[in-house]
Amino acid sequence: MKLEQSEYTGITSEKYDFNSYVLSIVNFQTSAPEDWHHHENTHLSLVLQGGSRESRKKEEIQLTPGKIILYNEGELHSNRYTAFPSKHLIVELKKDFHKTNSLSPKHFSTSNTANIDIYLNLLNIYNELHLGDIYSAETIDFSFNQLLKSDQNSSYIPVWMNSLREVIEDRWDEFIPLKDLATIFNVHTVTISRYFKKYYKCTLGDYMRKIKVERAVFFLLNTNKSISEISDICGFTDQSHMIKVFKLYIGFLPNQFRSI
Repeated sequence: MKLEQSEYTGITSEKYDFNSYVLSIVNFQTSAPEDWHHHENTHLSLVLQGGSRESRKKEEIQLTPGKIILYNEGELHSNRYTAFPSKHLIVELKKDFHKTNSLSPKHFSTSNTANIDIYLNLLNIYNELHLGDIYSAETIDFSFNQLLKSDQNSSYIPVWMNSLREVIEDRWDEFIPLKDLATIFNVHTVTISRYFKKYYKCTLGDYMRKIKVERAVFFLLNTNKSISEISDICGFTDQSHMIKVFKLYIGFLPNQFRSI
């Protein structure tokens, strides 16, 4: 089964048409078709709530909140065991995408959808859709272009740097001292700082904060935990610290974001 532009197996509650892409909020409330299907256009889907088990020709993927999935044009897949309610933000690239961008629709690689900056830019787009003031369209376009830049930044990265990043992500509820990382990898602190900025385009501390914000978003959208509880779980200094960091990266206070 082929799905045309802006057509999905869920219910589209909101749709916004831009020059070279379409943004949609798609909900799954009570049921979801499990037929094999493919889409006319390439798109990225960010799972905001719920999720499902997705089958592709050569793999099975568990879709959970915070997961970003790339769907290439014509790629067959089916979804089962959908958790209700589920909500997705979808960025669909139009056929003429390449006419206004130097990149082809197949620019995004599956591995690069794990990029934390792509995740944060998608959240910024989601926020702007609901802010809806006279500057939102321009801001959304800016965030969309940042998506492309975030993916472009991904290139060869030394193995030890990838291992260091994995340690940070595994210990997402901590602010790991730089000297501890230097001991683990037997690398000088200055070298870690310099290389991290070179390959990940941000400081070590900035990356740790982004990981915490990503986790906080999950708890805000998928649990009833208080802001104080979430700040403790995610390893922020205190509730005030979480609120400041969250506002810095997301543009909303945690309770405002939860109510969108």
